[in-house]
Amino acid sequence: MALLGALALVVFVALASGYWLMLSMPGGSFRDEPAPLKEEGEALRERLHAHVRILSEEIGERHYWRPDALRAAGDYVERAFEAAGHRPRRQAVPTGSRTFHNIEVVLPGGLLADEVLVVGAHYDTVRGSPGADDNASGVAVLIELARLLQNAELDRTLRLVAFVNEEIPFFGSRAMGSLYYARQASAEGMDIVGMISLEMLGYFSSEPNSQAYPFPLSHFYPDRGEFLAFVSNLESRSLLHRTIGAFRRHAEIPSEGLVAPPQLGDIRRSDHWAFWESGVPAIMLTDTANFRNPHYHRPSDTHDRLDYPAMARLTEALVATLEALARR
Repeated sequence: MALLGALALVVFVALASGYWLMLSMPGGSFRDEPAPLKEEGEALRERLHAHVRILSEEIGERHYWRPDALRAAGDYVERAFEAAGHRPRRQAVPTGSRTFHNIEVVLPGGLLADEVLVVGAHYDTVRGSPGADDNASGVAVLIELARLLQNAELDRTLRLVAFVNEEIPFFGSRAMGSLYYARQASAEGMDIVGMISLEMLGYFSSEPNSQAYPFPLSHFYPDRGEFLAFVSNLESRSLLHRTIGAFRRHAEIPSEGLVAPPQLGDIRRSDHWAFWESGVPAIMLTDTANFRNPHYHRPSDTHDRLDYPAMARLTEALVATLEALARR
């Protein structure tokens, strides 16, 4: 009996430790009915919708096999950054026989200017999809973060980057925009203290059973796809906790966090992975892609299916979150 009791205690401690390490998050998720958007929130909602519509409908599929469209998307992001009051910079990314570009704006820091926080979103799509959620939604939020943070007083430097070539077949290759950026930053000795990947931020559903998960996460998280997910690996746990903690202090949208073990392969499916490869703490913010959105990588991933009030609310909360992360 004593042995059984000891084994039971060991199992309990292991389960409790695993929960604390992977699932326990600071703060509490927003659960109330959000207040109606104010005038500035409505204007933000309209701008987000306009970005997504132009990228996904007017430009449409944007990838290596439609090079003019991919370049048009990069040009649009560059003009949008300029309209937000910045001077964007291009980084050439050799891709087969062609060259495409990462588009970056830099918000310089003060006391801790050498410490860099990178926020990025990819602007390419898979073949056969206009990519409204994947990932015009993330790019739209990135553009509006640039607008809303233009005059922010920051201690750390903030770099906002629209990455090219995240999708297959370039994911993990030298032509992947975020991997090219991370390796170049490492070669230059840039001190990146954290990276946040904006990966599909527009699809939300309050319907029961609208949210799926890799096994066994369904036992721990809601079955309604109405939250923003914050995901990291074990090495980036501190960054995840600081980010979701700050977000929850300001957000009027539910949020859930996960520090995932490496066995959960789905956690690597975006630009944050490129920074893990360079030893940089990085996290992904996402609506969970195919675990929620039935239009993922399909022709039906169109701008009219996204929740722009939710996108406006999460953008407003991310502004305050990034200000907190970029301050001493």
